[in-house]
Amino acid sequence: MESRRKFLQLSAAALTAAATKPLMGSGIQGANNRIRMAIIGTGNRGGRVFDSLVRHSDCQFLAAAEVNKAKLDQWMTPARQTFNLQVYGDYRRTLDRRDIDAVLISTPDHWHSQQTIDAVSAGKDVYVEKPASNTIPRLNAMLEAYKKGKQVVQVGTQQRSWDHFQEAKKILDSGIIGNITHIYIVQPGSYARAREAEQPVPPGLDWEGFQGPAPRKPFKPSRLAWRGWYDYGGGLVADWGAHHVDVAHWFMNADTRVPIRTTANGAFFAVPDADPEQVPDTFSISWQYDKFLMTFANGEVPRAQDDLEGWGNFFVGNRGTLQVNRMGWAVRPTVPRTIRKQGAPPPPTAGGMTLGAGAPAAAPGAPAGGGRGGGRGGGRGDANLPPVELKVYLNPKGGVEEDYPLDAHTRNFLDCVKSRQKPTADLEIGYHAALPCLLALESLKQGKPLGWDAATMKIKTL
Repeated sequence: MESRRKFLQLSAAALTAAATKPLMGSGIQGANNRIRMAIIGTGNRGGRVFDSLVRHSDCQFLAAAEVNKAKLDQWMTPARQTFNLQVYGDYRRTLDRRDIDAVLISTPDHWHSQQTIDAVSAGKDVYVEKPASNTIPRLNAMLEAYKKGKQVVQVGTQQRSWDHFQEAKKILDSGIIGNITHIYIVQPGSYARAREAEQPVPPGLDWEGFQGPAPRKPFKPSRLAWRGWYDYGGGLVADWGAHHVDVAHWFMNADTRVPIRTTANGAFFAVPDADPEQVPDTFSISWQYDKFLMTFANGEVPRAQDDLEGWGNFFVGNRGTLQVNRMGWAVRPTVPRTIRKQGAPPPPTAGGMTLGAGAPAAAPGAPAGGGRGGGRGGGRGDANLPPVELKVYLNPKGGVEEDYPLDAHTRNFLDCVKSRQKPTADLEIGYHAALPCLLALESLKQGKPLGWDAATMKIKTL
């Protein structure tokens, strides 16, 4: 408890310092205008982002910080050894160095807030992995420090830098699929693991340093697979959820919106003997916004073999549906509601959607509708819009993990470190991508719907 209290005291001190520290990150770049960096947390994701950053000739890594020697040894491939990084067990030593301009934070989610606060107060620019944090108080503290400082902070929601996501947003912006009233988020999977007995802390692991601002718990090996644990991550809800919520906000021009009502249900059905300190392996979430409803469940929508995989974001309009995920995007017209005589063959379909020249005509007297939230044209009866036709785009470079959109995202970060402009996914955007997910986790734990008080930035009971 004493160690955790010290972390909280450090956090309060860093918030005060953030407003008074000189801007260091923009003024001490190395030779040839290279941005000199340190990585904090050498996990799998940190390795991918590290490799992306060093593919840019104007980025140079000087140091690394890691509390788990086994993880560091695994991360330190022959290629990464060539950088001759100075390795520290305490990340704050990287922040003490005046020759480091920026840090890559790729630690477990519960550490993101404190390390970002400390980095900003030290005058370092930050690339921090998503979700921005795993609890609302930490998320709020992170945003407060960011607003007080002058540092560039990019959150790792790289789908904003992915070309076919950008193309799909243009389709939605055109109003072709009409008034968007519902967004489905679908993502299969779970991080839940079976119960384990407590074990001695293995050699080379600083368990105190791993836990950091989290509650103190006995060591179990599965805790190092941290994403599934409330203490260190947020399960699939916060991990993939931050990506999908970010896309929904971006596409709906709702980057700073917060749901009015959050309701979440979950249970351990896939792993019935899971540790209850983990996020449930099966869940269904509903977020009510001011002009649309959004739901999230960890399943998958069955699709034809040549169709887009059935996960991602589905934007449901009155003229059709737009689906987008990392494999590509699909536009599908609404299915006509026809009454077939018994024995008559069904209409031809592709991917579960009726093929045809376009969307069905509006019923007599039907309203024209509008764009997102009624603010744009695009009703079913709007004669100015072309009919909605089935179209599926499979990106030949698509994949769950691809380097080229990540390279675009890290390039944007480095450019903004130099220009001092806001990056594509600055911390305010990352805050609002994480917040609905954290509200859902709280709803799961409390077993009731929750609201949000924007004035106090706190949960309110409905």
